Amino acid sequence: MININYKAQDTNIVIVGSESTIGKALQKMLISAGVNVYGIDIVPESEIESSDTYHYFKADPLNLQALAEIRSKIPTKQLDGLVCLSGTIKYFGSILELDESQWQEVYDISFKSCYNACKAFAPLLQRSAKASIVNMSSGLAFGGQANYGPYTSAKASINSLSKTLATELAPTIRVNTVAPGAVDTAFIYDQDGNMRFDKERYLQIVPLKSLATSEEISDLIMFLLSTASSHITGQCVHINGGAMMV
Repeated sequence: MININYKAQDTNIVIVGSESTIGKALQKMLISAGVNVYGIDIVPESEIESSDTYHYFKADPLNLQALAEIRSKIPTKQLDGLVCLSGTIKYFGSILELDESQWQEVYDISFKSCYNACKAFAPLLQRSAKASIVNMSSGLAFGGQANYGPYTSAKASINSLSKTLATELAPTIRVNTVAPGAVDTAFIYDQDGNMRFDKERYLQIVPLKSLATSEEISDLIMFLLSTASSHITGQCVHINGGAMMV
C-alpha cells in the first residue's frame, strides 16, 4: 500500500462515490494511513457508520449547491485531495435505441457529478500546497464500444476536463485520471445479476489473465494522491492488466 506521505492529522480527503466498492476499499486504505476522510454518496446517512476519521454526508453530486453546502460543513478549511468515483451504466443500448432522457441521465451521473465536485471543492484544495484531484475515467473511453455510448462519452469528457483543470489549477493542485479495464465489482453486472460481457473471452486479451480488484485500483489512486506522484499532472493512468497498452 502506498503511504500518503502527509502528516496524518493534517491530511483531509473527500471521496465522491465513497460507498461504491472501490470507494470503500479506498476509504479503508486512507483511514489506515491516518487520513481524515469525508465521504459523499446517495446512501442514507442512517446506513453509514461515521467515526473520528470517516465523516459521511448524503448528497446527490448532480446538485452543485448540495456539494457547496457540504463544503461549508467540513470542519477543516483546507483539503489535500479529492477523488471522484461516480458513474453508472443504468441503461444499456445503442445510440439509436436510447432516448434522450436515458442518455442524459447516464451522462450526467458519470460526468456532471465529477464536474460539480471539482468546482465545489477546488476552493478548499487551493489552500493546500500539495493538493491532488483524482477522477475516475475508464478504458472504454478510448475506443468505440457498442451499447455504452453515454458512459463512454462521459468518461472521455472527464479526461478532457481533467487536463483542462490540470492547467487551470496548477501549480497548487495536480489533476489526474485513472482508467481501469474491467474491475471485479458489482459494476460489471446488470440489474439481473448477469455479467455485462464474456469474462473468459475478455481474459484472453489480458496478459495478466485477471480482472482488477478494487484494492488494486485504490492503490493507484493512493499513489496519485501521495507526494510520490508530486510531478505528475494532467495524465490518464491506465490499469487494465495489459488489455490495452498505450
